[in-house]
Amino acid sequence: MLFVKDISNFLVSHPTNTYDLRNTDTINTIVIHQTDGADNGSFTPYDIAQYHTNGNNWAGIGYHYVIIDSGQIYQTQPDNKISYHASGYNTNSIGITITGDHRRNNNEENSTLISNKEYKSLVYLVAKLKEKYNIPVENIIGHNETGSPKSCPNLDMNQFRGDVKKKILIWNAIRVSGVLLGITFIIYGTKKYLN
Repeated sequence: MLFVKDISNFLVSHPTNTYDLRNTDTINTIVIHQTDGADNGSFTPYDIAQYHTNGNNWAGIGYHYVIIDSGQIYQTQPDNKISYHASGYNTNSIGITITGDHRRNNNEENSTLISNKEYKSLVYLVAKLKEKYNIPVENIIGHNETGSPKSCPNLDMNQFRGDVKKKILIWNAIRVSGVLLGITFIIYGTKKYLN
């Protein structure tokens, strides 16, 4: 089972600059990034926070979530903070980054481009956030789809959106199965008890 480790209170932040807060009801987009550096997946959320805070003079790390190569998901900003990660999208979006400097070939599967664990964690997290904030699947976008000249996250976003939809369909099927099983148990259990 995947879990999100919240380290947002333990990351370096700027001594005077702060991020604005928002009502989470305004969240309608998820933007996917990659660290896109020579780190080969070795950057930690702590490294990224240092860079964003000290290198960019930002209030703190720009991403709400960081997923490392092992598949561990870190929450690095509360969802109600408007952090800097995608110009023009920050106010209403959640920023998620995967670590690594990968480049996609035309027919390469996303799950072979980055570690299988990292990819599964990304699909899981985005599916959870999509459900939590009722985000349309077409509003799950790569940084490169925001008008940025960067190729980040270097994933096939159509394939990724499809994988998120599949994950939610599986969860919904499990929920329905559980409800039907519960109803069946109640009906047959009640009949047995009454007879």
